[in-house]
Amino acid sequence: MTYGFIASAQNITYSLRTSPKLDYDVLNKGFAVTPSESRLRCYWWWLNSMVTQESITHDLEQMKANGYGGASIVDAGSSNYTVAKKTKAGPVFMSPAWMELYKFAIKEAQRLGIELSVNVQSGWNPGGPTITPDLALKKLVYSDTMIAGGKKVSVKLPQPEMNLLYKDILVQAFQQPKTNLPLKDSAIKFWALKSFNRGFGAMGTYPLYKLREEYPGADQLTGLKKNKIINLTGNFKNGVLTWDMPAGEWTIIRYGWTCTGAMTSTTSEGWGGLSLDHLNPDAFKKFSHDVILPLINAAQSVGNSLHFLQTDSWEMGNVGWTNNFPADFKKFRGYDLTPWLPVLAGRVVESAEESGRFLHDYRKTIGDCIAAYHYQLFSDLAHKHGLGIHPESGGPHSAPVDALKVMAISDFPQGEFWATANTHRVKDDERLSVKQSACVAHTNGKRFVAAEGPTSIGPQWERAPKDLKSNIDRVFCSGVNRIVWHTFTSSGKEFGIPGNEYFAGTHLNPNVTWWKQAGNFIGYLDRCSYMLSKGLFVADALYYYGDDVPNFVFLKEDVKDLGFGYDWDKCSKDVLLKRASVKNKKLFLPDGMNYRVLVLPSEKAIDLSVLLKVELLVKQGLTVIGPRPERATGLTNYPASDQEVKAIASRMWGGIDGATITENNYGKGRVVFGEDVKTVLQEMKVKPDLEFTSAEKNTALDYIHRTGDGMDIYFVVNRFGRKGINDFAFRYLTTLPDRFEQVECKFRVTGMVPELWDPMTGETKEILTYREENGQTIIPLSFEPEGSRLIVFRKAQASPHIIKIEKNGKTFFPNNQFTGIDQPPIQIFEDKGKMKTTIFEPGNYTVTWNDGKTTKLALTTPNATLALSGKWEIDFDTSWGGPSHIDVDSLQSWTQFEQPGIKYYSGTAIYKKTFLLSAGNLKGKKTILDLGNVLEMASVKINGNKLPVRWNAPFRFDITNYVRPGNNQLEVEVVNLWPNRLIGDSKLPADKRFTKTNIIKFEAPDSEKLLRESGLLGPVKLTFVRCERDKTSNQ
Repeated sequence: MTYGFIASAQNITYSLRTSPKLDYDVLNKGFAVTPSESRLRCYWWWLNSMVTQESITHDLEQMKANGYGGASIVDAGSSNYTVAKKTKAGPVFMSPAWMELYKFAIKEAQRLGIELSVNVQSGWNPGGPTITPDLALKKLVYSDTMIAGGKKVSVKLPQPEMNLLYKDILVQAFQQPKTNLPLKDSAIKFWALKSFNRGFGAMGTYPLYKLREEYPGADQLTGLKKNKIINLTGNFKNGVLTWDMPAGEWTIIRYGWTCTGAMTSTTSEGWGGLSLDHLNPDAFKKFSHDVILPLINAAQSVGNSLHFLQTDSWEMGNVGWTNNFPADFKKFRGYDLTPWLPVLAGRVVESAEESGRFLHDYRKTIGDCIAAYHYQLFSDLAHKHGLGIHPESGGPHSAPVDALKVMAISDFPQGEFWATANTHRVKDDERLSVKQSACVAHTNGKRFVAAEGPTSIGPQWERAPKDLKSNIDRVFCSGVNRIVWHTFTSSGKEFGIPGNEYFAGTHLNPNVTWWKQAGNFIGYLDRCSYMLSKGLFVADALYYYGDDVPNFVFLKEDVKDLGFGYDWDKCSKDVLLKRASVKNKKLFLPDGMNYRVLVLPSEKAIDLSVLLKVELLVKQGLTVIGPRPERATGLTNYPASDQEVKAIASRMWGGIDGATITENNYGKGRVVFGEDVKTVLQEMKVKPDLEFTSAEKNTALDYIHRTGDGMDIYFVVNRFGRKGINDFAFRYLTTLPDRFEQVECKFRVTGMVPELWDPMTGETKEILTYREENGQTIIPLSFEPEGSRLIVFRKAQASPHIIKIEKNGKTFFPNNQFTGIDQPPIQIFEDKGKMKTTIFEPGNYTVTWNDGKTTKLALTTPNATLALSGKWEIDFDTSWGGPSHIDVDSLQSWTQFEQPGIKYYSGTAIYKKTFLLSAGNLKGKKTILDLGNVLEMASVKINGNKLPVRWNAPFRFDITNYVRPGNNQLEVEVVNLWPNRLIGDSKLPADKRFTKTNIIKFEAPDSEKLLRESGLLGPVKLTFVRCERDKTSNQ
């Protein structure tokens, strides 16, 4: 069966496919004003089905105002009522009243230009009240009976396990071997995992290698002979076996199926039931008739804002059977599974090795059924109605799927990521399930890589944007370009503020304290998402990840043999067979995506059809890296398949032994084994796509690169925020981050003009300091803690540019000799056609241009500063318990005040101060306001001019255009998070409280420990930085 697009998602007005076509003017315009398709999405949580027309309109209007592009309607309950009290229920999901609200949402979204998806059930684990046990998820069960033969018997066979429903499949008999053979895990290594009697769990990097491990001598352990296994199904009726038994000791196995018992999860009140059988097309037909089609038809009867259907992650455990499984097995694998059924009962048939190969085929067939009879049918149905799908079909729970294969059916793949926390999904590989989605998109020509997140369990309004940035940048660098925020809970005004919340997720809705300040943070997400959805991803290595089930991709960092600067994708069998070709010794995909090398997995077995395709690719000029395969996977066409694999391997690998001989030329290409991928690329003269040098130890960057017609886009980030901390573990730290980095980045680009596009502000400017050497462009870049930069290269006429900067005879660029600095001593950019020089540190500077001419500059004394210390006025919002106005002589955290209205204050406060400047302060200077430490976000108003919100450190503002000689009025608007007010309210009777919510975390007797330092902590200062125009034109 062919998986993928059968029709277009016609209602969607933008392209879902990748394209190398880039237009500089269009890109620049989209960066300034992000188009809707690249704006933030969210899980719009209809908690316990509780929405009203008023709350729907309010939610959507607020989304639109704050830069959202779309929302996924997720009707769901909660999963933990010890954290969040159960909230009042709304109309039952799919009831007439609920459908009217749903249609109202469709109409309102269309009015506002918000794109909608809908989760096609309440909660997740698709199913519901109309799914009967016959259409529910199933597993194989059996009972075995020992009987002495040599007589006619009529014996009642024990009933295998039954859950809701049981149906017989088959009865088999075989003579008991003379010597007791090992069973289950004693016979077949990791039999329980391989037979889906045990799963890998719900998080982390699963030890998938166990599916291929064998005991030594597995091929020598002989078991039951297929031709000695007797099918007695015809002798079995009403639970009784009647048989004239031959002599000997016999084992009788009665096989049947029963329900796994998997249920829908996290549903609203009044909706729920069994999860549907994802291996059975009749189950999908029933579900689509009862649920999906009514949702589609209702939406399309009132508007066209519904563009996508979705389901959430698979949390239904393993499955093992379906109604038509024997026929499906024959269809997908080409042979009858009946003689091999004893393997599923823990026996060895023929040999342990052959039994293991059957289990491989068994798992693959389950994965194929799920792909063909659920997700492909889901896609077909959506496309028939002009819609797309984006289910989380590839985990992170250990679903019985080939993730890259099944996710490729989606119009855009979607994974998930979690905020850093020490309460749940603590480790990196538990939190980040996004690289897999990126691999799917990159290798299947899909433009968008979506990720639900930042999810969390534990924190409640305890993550400000600055706490999330490094994690979000990390998923951007892994390939994500469409964030679906988890979560935006609908909570009407009747439920108070902060109102009703789902127990999990990073709460972001109009009831958070910082909603009015969120626009600049959302703008950052939108700009990054837009830029990273343009052009094609750049990677050097494509890894084939095998054809087993389950199969997953985990972290970007999991590939160890490339090193920094070379990126990668993994691909499925389908991609190699249907999409791969060779051109100019590279592996090309139809959209132009290409790779220098193909890397095979370190396994003894390989799918024969894959090896045949790989042989063709090598003949056409490709370099392939990997060990010599010894046999085919599975039992299809066995043993002839093994013989063919060995013959092909002999031709391709030749005399390679991985030690003395590591390479074999074959056709126009070659095969390599015994060298790591990085070494092979270096021998091919392929430089890293990005390299960097730093005068500091432990500098750590991350990046991603997109390319297109005449343009290259690099997103580069400073991974960490604090010196001495080199991991992503969560720590509640309130001091300012201090890990500034001055680096020289070497980009694998030449003959192009570099520009700095700031995703924080939307500003762009041409970079004037760079040099080209050996096919690389070298640029000095300055990063604040956890800072990020977009570097755009384009084909254009290059301006004169700087190739060397010296300060007091020491080199700053190239090969920086200065350490311990927060910012470069001098910066030179082109600003509106004029050279603009900013000098931060005193010294004598020599600037060398690319034509050999030099410019001399000097700053004899340090830039002047003015501390804004002493008295400050602070205005609080009395509706949240704060005093209307106070005066303070110094800055400190609100939690240090004795006054409860300040100590427990949550919300926005405005700090006011008047300061005096002279003309001498300002002439020829850039005036920088540094607020010092802010918890959590701040914006400033200078003489009535409001500047954008700063949501991460350093909290610095260029106020040059707004200050004047004489008195200047400064207002600093600071906002913190909800915990402090909630903790304060926990000490008050209900009728005296300022807040109202179903979250009870802060009601605990020891909740005082959760108080968060808040406010403007400073020190606040002005710096008057020497700034000149046109003084740096080359002389």
